[in-house]
Amino acid sequence: MSDISIAESKIQILYLVDRAPGVSYNLLMEKCMESLYTDFFTFSRAYEELISGNLMDKSSSGEYTGEAVGSTEHLTLTDGGRAVLKDLISSLNTSLLAHLDEASAAIIKDISKNSGINASIELTDDRKFRVVLQCSVDGNPFSATVTVDDEATAVRICKNWKRNSAKVSGEMIRLVSGD
Repeated sequence: MSDISIAESKIQILYLVDRAPGVSYNLLMEKCMESLYTDFFTFSRAYEELISGNLMDKSSSGEYTGEAVGSTEHLTLTDGGRAVLKDLISSLNTSLLAHLDEASAAIIKDISKNSGINASIELTDDRKFRVVLQCSVDGNPFSATVTVDDEATAVRICKNWKRNSAKVSGEMIRLVSGD
């Protein structure tokens, strides 16, 4: 169950994308679920409605390759999205704005800090969560896919991957190669 409504989630997503243009779907989702009290389904619905309503654009660009918990897809606001945000921003209270500013600063920091580390979450047809992990260590690419039963575990794996990708990938290669 979500602690915020679809409408509130949309406003918060617009604000974060405006403050951190180029954020990927996955990094945006992680930060919203981590700090804005939303769940995967509320976030996903709000996101899809913003895209289909032409308030936000998604596109691919090599410029953002390697973003933490992300992909080459990046998000920006459309003119309509900026206009809606401009109209609604005065309705947000000061503490929420401060919280959103902290979240957007964390997004920007993650984008720059974790270049070369990727983790994404996908909902499977059987309602499980597929986690795709990728990194490059000393020029050697590594990727692994894990399927888990619940969203909380998937998000935890992504967070831990950001902190431990070099160690985990190296240890896994060492274990399976027998070195």
